[in-house]
Amino acid sequence: MSDKNNDQELEKTTDATTDEVTSETEPNDAIESVPADSVQFSVTFDDVDDEGTVDDGIYSALASAETGATDETSEAEADAIASANASAEVTERNAARVNETLRLAKTDHKDALAEHAEPQGKATDPTMTLASRIDRVLVGGGSDDILLKTYPTFALNKVTVAGPKGKVSILDDANFSCYSGHAYALLISDDPDSGITADAKRRALMGVMSGLTTPASGTVMNKSANIVELEPVELRGHRLGIVPQLHAVQPNLDAEQNVLYAMNASNRNFLKPKPVIARELLAKVGFSEATSGVAVGTLPLVQQRLVAIARAISTEAEVLILDEPTRGLNADDEVTVFAALAKLAHTGDPKHCVIVLTASREIAEAADTLFKI
Repeated sequence: MSDKNNDQELEKTTDATTDEVTSETEPNDAIESVPADSVQFSVTFDDVDDEGTVDDGIYSALASAETGATDETSEAEADAIASANASAEVTERNAARVNETLRLAKTDHKDALAEHAEPQGKATDPTMTLASRIDRVLVGGGSDDILLKTYPTFALNKVTVAGPKGKVSILDDANFSCYSGHAYALLISDDPDSGITADAKRRALMGVMSGLTTPASGTVMNKSANIVELEPVELRGHRLGIVPQLHAVQPNLDAEQNVLYAMNASNRNFLKPKPVIARELLAKVGFSEATSGVAVGTLPLVQQRLVAIARAISTEAEVLILDEPTRGLNADDEVTVFAALAKLAHTGDPKHCVIVLTASREIAEAADTLFKI
């Protein structure tokens, strides 16, 4: 019973509370009953003073804050614009200064080059490049030009070889220059006035050109080296390839062994096996006979001359000196030998300096250059 009475009192209290809330919220309107689960709440914050008027301080504060924010943004934008303008002005001034500095430096540099290249007040074309001006100084036609000296591959500079006692010199101021890539001929003839024969001149030339004879005066040069100052092994094993008339080959050895004999005597180091190099050199000069087991002394004379030429280039000598290499050959064999020499002079790496001593004008005229001795 007590529980039932309590529930009734709680319902009454709840209804009374609901009526009070309704009367405060809408005192003048008729209110329909609304289900409890559909009631919506709306909350409004108004500042009301003691006299019942609404205080607009909050709105004024918000308005003031918004206005202040707007003012601050405007000032920041203004500062940014002013800073950008100032930066642009500074950049422009700096660029102008850099350009002026570069212009002055370029002008000073050109003036310094002009003073250095034209110390005597020569007129200079301002459009010329530095490379062009250097080329003009090196190869121009002025009196102060720099001359670049090129040494001949082989040369006789006013060489004199004395004759027998009481007789005139065999060679008197012999003078000529030879270069790699060319074939030269020394045309030797008798001198009836002095009584010096062509053979005497030829022997004297072979002596001084091979370093076996010291001239009475003058020098024999291999590039910048005086050959009388060189050791025989360096001269004959590295610099000069000599093909004399006699004993140019080892007659009892075959062609390949002849070339190997010269290679071993040179004391040089070779990158490939020596037999391989020997066969390549024989092929280079046009040797066509069997390279194994056939003594060179039994071969035709033209083949012996080709083997002798292969021996001469086996030491990688740049200069080839040949004493009458076509003597005793018929016309066809002469062509074979001289064609091999011309090939060595004009082709390959390195190109050789070929010097032929001969009394035959026909042979001498086949060379690139002819010197009369």
